[in-house]
Amino acid sequence: MGLEDLGLEADENAVYEVLVERPSSGYAELAEAVALPTRRIGAALRTLVDRGLVVRAADGPRWTAAPPAVALGAELAAQRERLHRAELTVARFAETYRLATADPTQRDLVEIVEGTAAIRARYLQLQLSARSSLDIFSAGAPEAVVPEDSREVTALSRDVRVRAVIDQGFLGEEGAAVHVAQSLADGVHVRTVAEVPYKLILCDRAVAMLPLRGRDAGVDPAVVLRGGLAHVARELFDQVWERARPYGELPHADIDTVDAHILRLLFAGLTDTAVAGQLGMSVRTVQRRLQALMTRADATTRLQLGWHARDRGWV
Repeated sequence: MGLEDLGLEADENAVYEVLVERPSSGYAELAEAVALPTRRIGAALRTLVDRGLVVRAADGPRWTAAPPAVALGAELAAQRERLHRAELTVARFAETYRLATADPTQRDLVEIVEGTAAIRARYLQLQLSARSSLDIFSAGAPEAVVPEDSREVTALSRDVRVRAVIDQGFLGEEGAAVHVAQSLADGVHVRTVAEVPYKLILCDRAVAMLPLRGRDAGVDPAVVLRGGLAHVARELFDQVWERARPYGELPHADIDTVDAHILRLLFAGLTDTAVAGQLGMSVRTVQRRLQALMTRADATTRLQLGWHARDRGWV
């Protein structure tokens, strides 16, 4: 089963697994199943009972696992909360260290961050420190910061507004559509453009982080801007957001979810081949589904299909 990440020792893990499979077991059944001495079984049971994972029968020395979805769900929630507090503490320490070591000019306006690990850590800190808003440009292939580094859900849980503008290069990367779909489900507001100027995160519209040498310079180094310099990044984000196309509204009841996803990706500028790659289907399947939509819309071209989809609220 593997519950060591929740703090269970090997004996406790083994005993709990048996009790999940064989409710209301006694010492004899447990000893036979896990091949442990009675003393170690007793110690494991005491720990499991104390943690609410196992309950003892009222009529004798027999034990039953508490419902895993409830008992382990509470354990996972507690662990997530501990991790969240630890992340906030690390972010606070990092900011304190940065302020202590930076010269006054750099502290007030500009910070240079070098190295993949440092850029990833600074990006995470900005996400965790946001109090009101996070605005993001996502472009091309992830480099220093990958989707697994995202803490958008943590920000959203604190009622932070998260907006993201993604471009065709980002949507064309493997797994990007799935990541964007999850972000939408979490509550992120997403729009698309053909190309964003560069990768960007803007925290509370007051602190901006972007590549120092532009869009195609790789990951090193990055620059963090404050004050008037951050306002320039804010104005740029607002301009791009206003002209970007909304992505990911719930589809109309008349259209299949997969078809709606195909249309969104096409409207974002992806080719049939790229759409097929994102959705894990063949190009022929994508084209067949599009042809069926054109038939339903009585359209002879994809342009006509686009007008029909927009008019009917399909996407």
